[in-house]
Amino acid sequence: MSPTSPRPGKELSISHDSTPEPQAAAPGQPDAAPDQAPKVVRSPRSHALRVLVWFVLIGGLTYVVIPEISEIPRMGKALRDAQPAWAILAVLFAATGFFAAAASLAACSPMHLPFLRTTRVQLANAFAGTATPASVGSLALNVRYLSKSGMSTALATGTVALQSIVQVLTHLVLLSILALVAGRSIDHHMPGWARWALLAAVVAVVVTVVTVLVVPRFRHAVRTYARDDVLPAFRQLGGLAKDPRRLGLSILGAMGTTLSSAATLWACLLALGGGNDPIAAAFSTMVGQTLASAAPTPGGVGVVEAALTGGLVSFGIASAIALPAVLLYRLISCWIPVLIGWITLRLLQREDVV
Repeated sequence: MSPTSPRPGKELSISHDSTPEPQAAAPGQPDAAPDQAPKVVRSPRSHALRVLVWFVLIGGLTYVVIPEISEIPRMGKALRDAQPAWAILAVLFAATGFFAAAASLAACSPMHLPFLRTTRVQLANAFAGTATPASVGSLALNVRYLSKSGMSTALATGTVALQSIVQVLTHLVLLSILALVAGRSIDHHMPGWARWALLAAVVAVVVTVVTVLVVPRFRHAVRTYARDDVLPAFRQLGGLAKDPRRLGLSILGAMGTTLSSAATLWACLLALGGGNDPIAAAFSTMVGQTLASAAPTPGGVGVVEAALTGGLVSFGIASAIALPAVLLYRLISCWIPVLIGWITLRLLQREDVV
């Protein structure tokens, strides 16, 4: 063997180093799997957008809470004067609304949604919807939840729009039935502001329709919205009508969200000795929900309280009882769920559900 010839061990070492063994051995190495697992990295832009959304929600909620601080003494008095049994029943009635909303969304969805998780999302909507006007935040949160569940954005938007359509139609049917059952009583007790509010709503609808027809930009925006969102929702409504089980569940869920509010206010009246008048509670909450959906304030704050109090007073309930009952109702159906909804939303975001 010549001095310049490589040693057998050295030659083996060179041959060993020249082979791409990390690539060949990587699939068989147990410690290589973590390096190959996909890592979810949030982009700075996504993080900044989430922080911005939180600032908007917190800002809206702060705008809502500040005017209500002056009512805290009255809320405390309402709680001290309330009968515990009826107050607990009011809490249970308010809680059923979240389960009903989850059932309605699950029925309108073309794919299976876990019921408990969907209920948690509806509870988170108590915060998102109150912090934004006309419950825009709750609609956006539902779309986000459906998108995270595997739906396309278009299908998720159509599903949420379908749920809104079923909710509105059911609300109108319940209001019509209430008017037929107790029409004379409602007409006799209907306050003057309600008639003026109805007239103002009709005028607003007429002005909006004329504006949309006259201004090309608005006309194009409405046409695009109708093509991309409304028409798919009505197509899904046709599919929903062909499935009696889903249709019935969606209607029952929509009825539950409306009736739970009426039952909660009714229980609050009983808790404060306001008498047993479910018609007054149902009519007041239905009008209050209608005005809240059109109110420019987050959560309809101010508008809802005035509508509920005025409605109860018009039915002969003393203002000394009507106002505390409304404050107790808002505490149970709005402010406590807002706090729980904020915590729930944070947990859902950590779980990457929304």
